[in-house]
Parts: sequence; structure tokens; C-alpha cells
Amino acid sequence: MSYKFLLITQFITVAASVTSLWFVSHMVPPSASFGFKGAPTSYFNFAVINVAFLAFQSTALGSFERSIRDSQVFGTLEATFATPTSVDLIVLGSGAWAFALTIVTSLTYVIFGMLFGMRLDHLNLLTCLVFLALTVTATAPLGIMSAAAVMALKQGAPVQFLLSTASSLFAGVLFPVSVLPVWLQYFSWLLPITHALNGIRAGVNGAQLGEVGPDLWWLLLASTILMPLALWIFGIAVTRAKFDGTLAQY
Repeated sequence: MSYKFLLITQFITVAASVTSLWFVSHMVPPSASFGFKGAPTSYFNFAVINVAFLAFQSTALGSFERSIRDSQVFGTLEATFATPTSVDLIVLGSGAWAFALTIVTSLTYVIFGMLFGMRLDHLNLLTCLVFLALTVTATAPLGIMSAAAVMALKQGAPVQFLLSTASSLFAGVLFPVSVLPVWLQYFSWLLPITHALNGIRAGVNGAQLGEVGPDLWWLLLASTILMPLALWIFGIAVTRAKFDGTLAQY
């Protein structure tokens, strides 16, 4: 709230994005490809939901690395790791505010979408919330690994750029995955955000958790494997930096 102009510009950006999608939707007729289980859905509903919740992937990928890098530059990182707080809590907590702001941004997308006529008559809130949580837990480990690279190498890996680009093109954000060539559909299946958006869109269309089981189990398995691995890698990076005496360097 100390930077009101920045907050206002974010809302303006959201409004401009939703307005653009609304105009585009006038050129694209409703299709079963945009809905769930063959139910015709407008392109506007399809695209707004995707763009709104894609922001959670961007936050998961970039917030941890950015927080660690800022702490290095501002000289607070060494003091933070000198406290009795666990390494896991430090790295997970470093992205808490970013996720809180992303929730506000995503809700703003939905609110503007409803003002333009987006329908949420069949919303299954439980399905949406479960997939939202799994979106974070499945993509955050990649961001934590990138933060580990910053800790060890003082330079981040281009994880966010590569995954964001791949997601925009292949995860069904602006067009359904079904229009891609078959071999690219297999590649899309490997992206966490593909399954996350499938689940959230299904929840918006009233789907129960049992109806989106494959996507649910894919994200749950990825979260279970990747999160402990990412925290372990980050812990090793911190230990190495302490041993080398490079914790405060950047």
C-alpha cells in the first residue's frame, strides 16, 4: 500500500488484458474445446480463467529467486540465516507476500471478467481451490531450485523464462491443447500448468474432484517428489555458501 501508483497500474494492466480478450472473443464462437466434457463455452471464459491463474505459476517460479537476490544485494541474507529459523521456512516464507498479491491480482481478473459478462454459474469452489494449491506446490519447487542457483552461483537459471514461454505456447492458455500437433500435446502433458489449468477450468464448469483425477494425481505426484528435492537442494546451496564464506556476496 506504500506504492499506490504501482498497485493502480497493475489493476489497469488487468483491465486492459481482460478488455483485449473480450474483443477477441467476439471473433471466436463458443466451442466444446473451451469447456468441460463437451459443453460449449465462450472463448472469453476460457481465456480469462487461464490468464488469471497463470499468474500463480509466474509467482511460484520467480518470487523465491527474486527474494534471495534482493536479500543478497541489500545485505540482509547473512543476518537472516544467522537466526534460529529453519532454512526451509526462510525460503518458503520468502514468497508469501508475492503469493498474497497474486491472489488479489487473480481475483481482479475474475471480477473484471464478470463485469464483461463472464459466467460462474456452475463454479465448484473446492475443485478450484485444490488445483490452485497444487499449482503452487508443483511449480514452486522449480522456483526454489532457481533460488538455490542464485545462492550458489550468484546468478539465476533461466527457469522462469523457459517455463513461462513454454506455458504460453503449449499449455492451453490462449488456445486449447487439442489444436496442437500430437507430439506437442505430449510435451504439453509434461508441463504442470497444463494440468493445473485443466483442473481450474473444470472446477469453474462445475466438475467434482473425481472427474479430474488424472490431472489431480499428476500434480500431487509432482508436488510430492519435487518439493522435498527442491528444499534439499536449497539447503545444500546454503551450507556450501556458509562453508565458502560467500553467503553475503552477490
